[in-house]
Amino acid sequence: MRISLRLKLTLISLLLLIIPLTGFRFSAMLQENLLASREDALMFTAKAVSTTLANRPGIFDRELFYSLDQSRDLYPIRLSSSIRLNGKTDDWQPELSQSQTFGAEHVLSSTTPYNPDSLSFNHLVGQRGKHLYALFLVQDDKLVYRHPNSLYPEKSDHIQIGIQDPDGVFHRYLLATEKAGWVNGFRMNPDLEDKIPVANEPRIQGVWVETEYGYIVELRIPLAMIGKRLAFAVADVDNSQDRKIKTLIGTANPGRTGELGWLLAPSKDIENLLKSLDRPHSRIRIVDANRRVRARFGSLQTTRTDLIASEIDSKTTSLLSWLHHQLSPVYRLFTESFSSNFTAPVSQATELDIMGIEEGLAGKSSITHYRLDDAEVEVMAAIIPLRDHGIIVGVVVVEQTTNSILALKNKMIEESIGLTVMAFIVVGFSLLFFASRISIRIRHLRNQAANAISEDGRIVTEITAVKAKDEIGDLSRTLASMLNQLKEQNEYRENMANNLEHEMRTPLAGISASLKNMEKELNNPTKQVKEYIKWALHDVQRMESLLTAIRDATSLQDALVYDFPQTFDLGAAISLWVEHGWEPSYPLVEFKYHAPNEPALIHGDPDRLKQMIEKLIDNGVSFHSPDTPITIKLSQNQDTLELRIFNQGPTIAPEMLRQIFNSMVSLRSGKNDSPHLGLGLYIVRSIVEHHQGTILAENIDGEKSGVCVIVSLPQRI
Repeated sequence: MRISLRLKLTLISLLLLIIPLTGFRFSAMLQENLLASREDALMFTAKAVSTTLANRPGIFDRELFYSLDQSRDLYPIRLSSSIRLNGKTDDWQPELSQSQTFGAEHVLSSTTPYNPDSLSFNHLVGQRGKHLYALFLVQDDKLVYRHPNSLYPEKSDHIQIGIQDPDGVFHRYLLATEKAGWVNGFRMNPDLEDKIPVANEPRIQGVWVETEYGYIVELRIPLAMIGKRLAFAVADVDNSQDRKIKTLIGTANPGRTGELGWLLAPSKDIENLLKSLDRPHSRIRIVDANRRVRARFGSLQTTRTDLIASEIDSKTTSLLSWLHHQLSPVYRLFTESFSSNFTAPVSQATELDIMGIEEGLAGKSSITHYRLDDAEVEVMAAIIPLRDHGIIVGVVVVEQTTNSILALKNKMIEESIGLTVMAFIVVGFSLLFFASRISIRIRHLRNQAANAISEDGRIVTEITAVKAKDEIGDLSRTLASMLNQLKEQNEYRENMANNLEHEMRTPLAGISASLKNMEKELNNPTKQVKEYIKWALHDVQRMESLLTAIRDATSLQDALVYDFPQTFDLGAAISLWVEHGWEPSYPLVEFKYHAPNEPALIHGDPDRLKQMIEKLIDNGVSFHSPDTPITIKLSQNQDTLELRIFNQGPTIAPEMLRQIFNSMVSLRSGKNDSPHLGLGLYIVRSIVEHHQGTILAENIDGEKSGVCVIVSLPQRI
């Protein structure tokens, strides 16, 4: 598999991925450290709050943290919207989900076995402004209203209210109506035996609305009437004749001052104290032993001012804002999403139910994590016991979101990815430019080397040595030097024949003359001496023939200039040459000539072309297998004549197919009387190139294997 230089450098550039991987690892470590630091800070704040409250003498007694009774005490919620007394529950949303169901566990009295279908109710008490609001969703299978002429409001379905005012005085009230609609309270005698109302109480106002399952009552009571204790009870009268109370269910017994429940509203004293310990973007909550929130201060949300400052800082200091926008889809794959502008629930829960509260009430400090409902926000909470003189009276909960930590982690990941992308772009383009530059130089050097040597193995051009002082420059200069040396050696080899002819002809002529004179001077030489002289003269004659062939080859280029080209039919000429020249010269060889159907006109020297073909025929005859023909085929291809001469026999080594047409190259291994120095095919190539043609040899495989020489000549020059 071939791998280009560009691909290798591209693979090397992948090492830049170390940048985001390092950023991911560092951001994870930073998140762990920041979370641990945040936990320590929250725990420290929680301990500070606990210590501050414990150092305030009597605050837990005043705020009623002792002697709590979950079944009797009332925890009014802070209503998020104004309440209209219309018998509808839409004003009570979303706090309505916190309403408490009263049934069998809260039966104060009953004349028959309790039946939940006969009486049960959901109750919610809340505070807004200067009033306390109460909602009763009563399930009653049979409604009995007050008789218009009756002085006893207890002889109908009604609601009992027990209040201890701010001065500690017990008051009893009753709410009954003759029909659905607006209703006011009756002030009753604290003595339960006195059933007749003392007076109307217009400050207690309400609305009574019938429903398919019973009725709804909304009440409004001024906070000025209420002290620290309060109780409600719903009375059910089913018999319209005797009008006796069948079942009484309540939050506590409203008829006796000692049995009223505590009204445990959020403590303003504790909240003022928490305000002095304000921690930005944190929420502090004080929870009593009933898991009820008794005080809270702070918010989990980032203030609008901080958000604006963060946005301005991000826009003014970040140089990657545009890239950040473009890479947002990629960032989302690696970052952890969270809600930065989440909406805090309007309803503030009065009961806190998160992991760690039970452990805190048992005396164990802990750190817990939870997510807000319907928001991608993780909250970290530090919970420690709240002690008063060694007694656990509640827990302190300090909460804060992990948004800032996640934002910092995400920012590091985003900047790591952004820097990596920028590095990839810059380094990638740099490497690509560098690789392209190197590739161009190497390709240029390769093309020079490829074009320097022709298909037949001759050196036709030179390699231009560059002056660059690098490895490629060194390679270029080395190749140029090597090619020049090869060219000089080739020129020396090609000129060697001419030099040999000049240097050897003179001494050879002297040897020939000496041998002839010796033959004349000897009188009656022995037969053996005559044979020696004969062999020596024969060898001298061979040497002279060889030198003549060398002279013809070396002078061919000059001789070709003085040829006499003419236009003639090459097809007809070859036919005559075969019939009258080659067949008589090689009587033991069969020639098969395939002439073209139309005249094959060519403009050239007939004698030179005949000389070229004769040498190919002589070469084919020398290497052909016995009893196999020499095939000659001439064809026309557009403006080109193609001559093919094929002989069956041994093939040529592939590496020599381009070399056999060079000077002084011979594949003959046998000895014969004909001199040869590998100049015949060199003469053939010279004649072909003089006629602006090309020549090549190729091996033919198969049953009739051999060598085919293909000569292409322009039909007209």
